[in-house]
Amino acid sequence: MRSVVRFTAFPDRSSASRAAADLLATSLRDDLGNCGSGSLVLSGGTTPGACYELLSRQALNWERVQVVPSDERWVPADDANSNERLIRDRLLQNAARGAGLVPLYRPGLEPAQAPAAVEHDLAGLGGPFSGVLLGMGADGHFASLFPDFAGLPQALDPAATARCVVVRTAGSPFVRISLTLAALLKARRIALLFFGADKRAVFEAAADGDDRFPVAALLAQKTVAVAALWAP
Repeated sequence: MRSVVRFTAFPDRSSASRAAADLLATSLRDDLGNCGSGSLVLSGGTTPGACYELLSRQALNWERVQVVPSDERWVPADDANSNERLIRDRLLQNAARGAGLVPLYRPGLEPAQAPAAVEHDLAGLGGPFSGVLLGMGADGHFASLFPDFAGLPQALDPAATARCVVVRTAGSPFVRISLTLAALLKARRIALLFFGADKRAVFEAAADGDDRFPVAALLAQKTVAVAALWAP
């Protein structure tokens, strides 16, 4: 079976960010036209900020769009480490200020209670996500699916029923909530945006099947097209 991964190298990060924003806008435009609503799953970290700012200026019916973080540290939404805060500050502005957001952090709940609440809200979104934007760490993690996460095999199972998991790892000071690979694959298309020579080397190893890197599972699946967008 053919690979679903299409790799594109860009000359600079701004070009890659614009391509990612255009891809997500196209996905939303298609779903808004066909279904009347749309949804995005978006990563945190330092990589996607410029993409979100570009996307926020797209002329779309944002009031019909719901946004979901791919993962979250268990911190309040106004914390500097919050992915929700990043999305609100960089995307839910300009034309996109009317979009809704489904949070992963839930005030008043313990982390173990969050997956059930999140999965209930995800079910309410209906069909597949219009688009998913993921980043990748130098250790090959995506979302919060880290190599040293004890529940990684289950979280990377594309047939798993769980859509959201609590993640604790020795390498992070934060308890995290993350969507699983099975949840992320309920999407029309996925973009993987990453920068730098070290991450390109990880990507190439994972694409060749090196399963030390969690992203290898995303690249090996045959269900959803993945646009891998890279710049130095």
